[in-house]
Amino acid sequence: MESSDNVRTILAADDSPVALALLNRTLRAAGYRAVSATNGIEAVQQAYSALPDLIILDIEMPRLNGYHVCRLLKRDPAVAHIPVIILTGVDVRGTEFWSLRTGADAFMIKSAEPAELLATIETLLSEASVRQKRPVPDTQALELPAGPEEILAKVAALMDEELYVATVERIELKTIVENLRDGVLTLNLAGEVSATNRSLCEMLGREEAELIGKPFGQALGLTMGASALLVTEEVLQGHEPLELESEIEHRSGTKTPTAISAIPLRDFLGSTVGCVCLFHNIERQKEQEALYDKLKSLDKVKNDLTNMIVHDLRTPLTSLLAGLQSIQVAEEDKEILDIALLGGNTLLGMINNLLDISKMEEGSMTLDKSEFLLSDLLVSGLAQVSWLAENKGVKLITEIPRSLGQVVADPDKLKRVIVNLVGNAVKFTPADGQVTVIATRDAISNEIIVGVRDTGEGIPKEAFERIFEKFEQVATRKAGKTMSTGLGLTFCKLVVEAHGGRIWVESELGIGSTFLFTLPQLG
Repeated sequence: MESSDNVRTILAADDSPVALALLNRTLRAAGYRAVSATNGIEAVQQAYSALPDLIILDIEMPRLNGYHVCRLLKRDPAVAHIPVIILTGVDVRGTEFWSLRTGADAFMIKSAEPAELLATIETLLSEASVRQKRPVPDTQALELPAGPEEILAKVAALMDEELYVATVERIELKTIVENLRDGVLTLNLAGEVSATNRSLCEMLGREEAELIGKPFGQALGLTMGASALLVTEEVLQGHEPLELESEIEHRSGTKTPTAISAIPLRDFLGSTVGCVCLFHNIERQKEQEALYDKLKSLDKVKNDLTNMIVHDLRTPLTSLLAGLQSIQVAEEDKEILDIALLGGNTLLGMINNLLDISKMEEGSMTLDKSEFLLSDLLVSGLAQVSWLAENKGVKLITEIPRSLGQVVADPDKLKRVIVNLVGNAVKFTPADGQVTVIATRDAISNEIIVGVRDTGEGIPKEAFERIFEKFEQVATRKAGKTMSTGLGLTFCKLVVEAHGGRIWVESELGIGSTFLFTLPQLG
């Protein structure tokens, strides 16, 4: 406590007369008022009666050690604000840890230089002064421990409370571990089982008593293999957590695929004192993996068969179309021939789309890039579908500036993207409607954005992603009419993404849709 003459009081408690005398001399020489105590009981009484500005405690003292004194004082609001330094002559493992766990503000070795001790004292006093000041307790109003018996009773009550809390926490932890679906096993440094849970016992078909104290390999049997034993040995030697897959054998002889995780168990100083092993049943996972592999194999067979059939269809269909185009018919039969050619070319386009999609999905199709004016390619693509718009009475509008410049891309595949998007737009736009093709270059990203906008019926929002999937069709409100053939948009998506761009749709039912895609600055 700082007195009226501004001299700070420090309580020093030590059972060694020599150590206490040296400590008091150091404190007085630095200008502090020194108050002494030679045992733990006396230190508690002096703390309440003198209300010092700082307390220095030795650990090993008769009647009550420094740990107990510090914990008792830090539990009482009347004196808890006083900084405490624990000073010991023994630098044993864990002393600093336990000192700070009691609530002490600092820990020092007695062999430290006096200047270091005084610097620590000044630091703690400065920190205490900048904190919010508490009113100085009235020593007359304080409930001072009357004597050693009352102080020991307070310490005993504190120990009982802490023991109760620790016991409850241990019960809670044991309850959690016992009810885990994964098996849990702990090993000591000798590699012997020190604890396990119910799930692991059920996996093994054994009682816990049969496992405790047994070496890891003996407790779990030879099925786990040398690799599992090696993992636990490495972790016990201080390595990081390790995992592996193995099998665990039940007493009945049945074996279960299991994922084993070994985690080092460390004490409060970070030293490895054991190992925790987790055993996760992966039988269902293995079944799913096997089923997935089988489905992949079947899907490959199906795709190979489909590609073979489709590929074989293309040659005779091409020959058929060539024959139809060479036929000379009367004017009244020309409409029928045109319908046949249109249907044949549509079918050929679907076949080409399907084959190209399969190649792109397999990664076997390469882009045949060249440099060209994008505006020229867009105009060329629109020319292929302009007759379709004419025949249906749909107005085709273009907003394609030549300032788009040149790009390096696959012109054939990019043209097919335009033809697909514009063809779909015309197909689903009613007579007297319009389809607009726009193209701009983003000033910030330098991306080229191409859009195809129609005045058709629109697409529901829940179908925005689905329409780009293979063989997906989205029904409109008009019965019997679908929003795609199931292949064209998939082809467009794969081609755009192969060029490093992206494709999406914006639509509102009853107003129309806009399909947009981007092309990055290509080189």
